[in-house]
Amino acid sequence: MEDPRILIVAVALIAYALVSRRFGGWWISMPATLLAIGFLAGPAGLHFVNFSVGSETVRTVAEITLALMLFQDAARIRLRDLRGESRLPIRLLTIGLPLMIVLGTLVGYAMFPSLGWIGAALVATMLAPTDAALGEQVVSDQRLPGWLRQGLNVESGLNDGLSVPVFLVLIAIAIEQSWAPGALTTELLRQIGFGVLSGLVVGGGGGLLMRAAKDHKLMRDEWLRIGIVALAIAAFVLAATLHGSGFIGAFVGGLMFGWTSKIRGPKAMSLTGHLGEMFDAVSFFLLGAVLVPIAIPLLSWQVVAYVILSLVAIRVVSVIIAVTGTGAAWQTKLFMGWFGPRGLATIVFTVLLLDDAVPNKELIAAIAVTGVVLSVYAHGFTAPWLSGLYADWYKRTGSDAKELPEHADVTQPAPRSADMHSAS
Repeated sequence: MEDPRILIVAVALIAYALVSRRFGGWWISMPATLLAIGFLAGPAGLHFVNFSVGSETVRTVAEITLALMLFQDAARIRLRDLRGESRLPIRLLTIGLPLMIVLGTLVGYAMFPSLGWIGAALVATMLAPTDAALGEQVVSDQRLPGWLRQGLNVESGLNDGLSVPVFLVLIAIAIEQSWAPGALTTELLRQIGFGVLSGLVVGGGGGLLMRAAKDHKLMRDEWLRIGIVALAIAAFVLAATLHGSGFIGAFVGGLMFGWTSKIRGPKAMSLTGHLGEMFDAVSFFLLGAVLVPIAIPLLSWQVVAYVILSLVAIRVVSVIIAVTGTGAAWQTKLFMGWFGPRGLATIVFTVLLLDDAVPNKELIAAIAVTGVVLSVYAHGFTAPWLSGLYADWYKRTGSDAKELPEHADVTQPAPRSADMHSAS
């Protein structure tokens, strides 16, 4: 622990902590701030820190962060509560997400034919998941309809977990193109199968044990919170030890824990939330310090154009198609289409990609990193005034538009911010 680079990261976190309330009031997000600090401290700036993208530190931070967030997001979702008006989250996840990957692949192959179909599909998959942290200001805005906030909240909480198997399949195909189809299928089944098995055992079994201990008053509240964090880590590590996907293990573990334990309250999940938030901040610092300098030499108009198409056109078209038939107003469709910020999952996918022997991985990483950077600032800076405009429209519809699904009374899952602030 004598590494001065860790001291710089700690100082950056302290600096943001000191002004976090004021910055939050100004709608200046944590990702935007830590990304900028990381860039200034990295080799492209003052050269205070110089982590290698292949270092164990960078990979460990990325893996822990996504594992905690996957477990937390999956655990706080009550799937039976999604059976409401038009099942918006289900539409976004089962129609919108696949469409974003397919359309992104087609556009990517047309703009970067050198990537091939697998490379184009990797880019599309890495940019498909949305980030709950970057969209927190929107899903927490009580002026907006609960139906819309539920859809965006659940989508951002689950689409990264659903993207993991697709990413793993594409990585395996890209790396092992010489493998026989049977061997490749066996490897993929092992990754997914052991990931699912680990999640079922750790999340399901741990949830039942914690529920019993809580019902019999055997467990103190603070150890309940510690135990949940330990379950998330155990699900990840067990899957990885069995040569399965730790991320699938954490995601399935969270789903099973929430289902078996019925423990989803913000207070119980607060430690997981706080640790996840801290590692999330470190991830955005490393994005600026490590990944952005790698992407800069490969920037081109094609990279920027593809990212803009991904953030705007591909996302909006996919959401409009997914929501068609719900009766939602066009204002709602456009609003949901725009607020699909990219963040943590894309960062972690990029770190894993660069650590493997994937053809054209530098270009793929540059596109993904550019997507996150543009999203952090574009979505962060437009959130306040676009939310205000949409809220004004929603208020004006009033009782004259009660047939709109936007006015439906739905169960709103607690956003991540509730987990972060519950112990404050």
